[in-house]
Amino acid sequence: MTKIEIVLTKQGKTFKDYRHLSITETQEVCIINYIKGRLYSDKKTINPTYESFPNKQEAIDRLNEIDGEWKAKGYVEEAVDILFQIAEKEKYVYDKAKWHYDGDFPQELDRTQAYVPTGMFIAWLVKNDLVSKRSRKEDANEIELVKGNEMTGAQFYRTNWDGVLSSDELSDEADAFAREYLHLHNDMYTAVDFQNILAGDLPSIYHVEDSIENYYVIEPIISERYQEWKNGKKLDM
Repeated sequence: MTKIEIVLTKQGKTFKDYRHLSITETQEVCIINYIKGRLYSDKKTINPTYESFPNKQEAIDRLNEIDGEWKAKGYVEEAVDILFQIAEKEKYVYDKAKWHYDGDFPQELDRTQAYVPTGMFIAWLVKNDLVSKRSRKEDANEIELVKGNEMTGAQFYRTNWDGVLSSDELSDEADAFAREYLHLHNDMYTAVDFQNILAGDLPSIYHVEDSIENYYVIEPIISERYQEWKNGKKLDM
């Protein structure tokens, strides 16, 4: 397998726009991988597409055509290394439903109850437009269902995010908030707010009913914590 690469950039006010073109050749087909994005001082964005061709020459001709089109718009060629000068954003996993139902989970309950606590936080994220751009695009239909109270956050968590809440699914602001509010060793959300507001005298947090009514009980508490965080108050037990 051989690979041909070109990186084109154009300087903006606060970022550098880039086009990353590469040809990947296999035994069956040649593929142009075409990535558009922006290079900021602390991060880069990625929006990939691709085209396939029956032979290498057709792929090269198309790559040269795209190269010429963007150079005509003021883009200049740079070394591929420029794409790797900015560290990728660290992925942080906040919660997995599996951690719960494989742990100290009440055996009499259905496993879907393991999705409920974090699911209500996810419903709040969705309703406040704090999920990532990727999620807004890929989960658009279900996001509208959650916003319209036709789908709970736990159901969305299970079917769309496979029971994993990570920084990849959050906007930058939501990620920063969650790193304090859902901190692994200082989980204000689950251990304090969810426990006190919804679990109460129930046998466990997993016994809380997955309902829209319960979501609206916890929603103002999460919003209050969010405002405290935005105002610079440290979230601590």
